[in-house]
Amino acid sequence: MISARSLAAAAVVAAGLALGVDAARAQEPVRVAGFVQWVGGNTMSVMTGVGSVPIDLREADQSSYAGLRAGERIVVDGILTGDRSRVIARDIRRAGGGYESP
Repeated sequence: MISARSLAAAAVVAAGLALGVDAARAQEPVRVAGFVQWVGGNTMSVMTGVGSVPIDLREADQSSYAGLRAGERIVVDGILTGDRSRVIARDIRRAGGGYESP
């Protein structure tokens, strides 16, 4: 038999998960256009006209960033993390236009 305490704990967990999903959906999409500074592991840094932007690559298709080189012009579509410290990439495209000296 399932106790009332177990049911209450399950309800709290389910509510937390539901709120987490809704919060992620509520994030506004962002677009970052700039030049690749570096790519390493699950992170990339993109230099824009206003500074460097850290990009979280864990949700992006690996083929979209495989082979990118420093100085290559790209466009990243994604969402800001909750603390607004980085962009979670959903799509990465080469933008053309050549390279910029690092």
